[in-house]
Amino acid sequence: MSHSTGALVHSETTPTAPLPTAASSALARLERAFLPLDVVRAVTRYETAAFRYDELIARPASSLSPAEFDAIRSSQETMTQAFMVLAEFRQTDLLAPLEAATSYRHASAHCRALAEAADYDGWLAAQDEMCHFRCQLAAAGRLDLIGGAS
Repeated sequence: MSHSTGALVHSETTPTAPLPTAASSALARLERAFLPLDVVRAVTRYETAAFRYDELIARPASSLSPAEFDAIRSSQETMTQAFMVLAEFRQTDLLAPLEAATSYRHASAHCRALAEAADYDGWLAAQDEMCHFRCQLAAAGRLDLIGGAS
């Protein structure tokens, strides 16, 4: 009897190994495949609004029409509402690929500017930054956010 109790104590104190990276990634994809519809819609709405917002604020304000100023405001409201849904479901981490895609696009624009200025050292650093964000997106299966295949 004490032997079985000893075995039980031993199994309770024996730490389990973490999942291998590939298994952890597969589990995360599986969990996301069964997300509530409200969460899926919120991510889609947030991504769409964020792309439109980024597109508009990249332009000089003097070139924007009144409708485009309204679109900026509407995009911000949509992102806020979608974020609130994700926060309610504790799923704000689903926006991480979008943040990586935004950072990738900023690095890409910076890379182009550095190439035009013939700053090749800076250009190489910007290329490294783009590669970093592309790898994050590839790992998340979201290359579609930067126009690539997943």
